[in-house]
Amino acid sequence: MSEATREERLDAVRAFAQTSPYYKSMGMELAEVAEGSVVLRVEIRPAHLNADGIVHGGVLPAIADGAMGNSLRTLHGAAAQVLTAEVHLHYLRPVTRGALLARGNVVQSGRRLSFAEVEITEESTGKAVARGSGVFVIDSAAG
Repeated sequence: MSEATREERLDAVRAFAQTSPYYKSMGMELAEVAEGSVVLRVEIRPAHLNADGIVHGGVLPAIADGAMGNSLRTLHGAAAQVLTAEVHLHYLRPVTRGALLARGNVVQSGRRLSFAEVEITEESTGKAVARGSGVFVIDSAAG
């Protein structure tokens, strides 16, 4: 865990989410942040849909990666770069509209390797859309 205070680490996550060009292009917003967990919210846009009118399969891993990575940022703050090494995602149901919530939680975080889990749900129903996990490299030299 970073030497920064808890509030400094949480503020770093808030700043990261607000200034990320990718988050802006995807419509991702930080809905909740606490030590070891975050919730990202994404309002489904027409650009998220495939030709069949459902959320494209590539959108969900992007949201999942963001939620898991930011859950780790709550422990490491701006002093480290969180790099995705591997993401596994299980698709549970198709989505066509509304908003999605991705809840990322730290499973274990070390100085170099960290593990997180994610569940993506429909905001309106709470039904699970996808579940997954990831492995992340923590680069403390980047900060």
